[in-house]
Amino acid sequence: MWRNLAIVCAIATIPYGAPSASEASQLHAARACRDANLIAADAKTRQRAIKAVLCLVNQERGTHGVAVLHTSKRLARAAARHSAAMVARGYFGHRFPGSSELRQRARRTGYVQARSSPLLGETLAWGCGLSASPAELVMSFMNSPPHRRTMLSRRYRDLGIGFALGAPVAVADQAAMLTLNFGRR
Repeated sequence: MWRNLAIVCAIATIPYGAPSASEASQLHAARACRDANLIAADAKTRQRAIKAVLCLVNQERGTHGVAVLHTSKRLARAAARHSAAMVARGYFGHRFPGSSELRQRARRTGYVQARSSPLLGETLAWGCGLSASPAELVMSFMNSPPHRRTMLSRRYRDLGIGFALGAPVAVADQAAMLTLNFGRR
């Protein structure tokens, strides 16, 4: 259940010398997106964090010559429900026993129509403390080859962002759970 998942919690990085090209790109993206370093604490700041995640994802895609993604309210609803369920049930994975997979979650929101076969993808991350910021969560995807491939795939056009406050385990700091649902109909 934990295979190929980005997990970020209480990671401290001590830079030595100049940042690498990848780190410089990530620093630039974080500066270009408002609220990229925000630690969400309530519904209002959670909405600001969602906007920052969208900006950061599209900034990374643009940097790599990939078209920006358009928000999908239906995919966002599926992603938000999945993030909230992971926090409430204390699990971290694309599918928990007794729960539904991405295609079923997207079908319930109306993104997937009967007899259609859209392309779907999902990435998950959670962080606590300073690692719960949109910039750190998106950076965790960029630093993980399977998540990076999904995030930079040219095949996707739509994005749903689910950002829940909390973590799948008890943590002392503020935490955030992020689900990105990618799609193309």
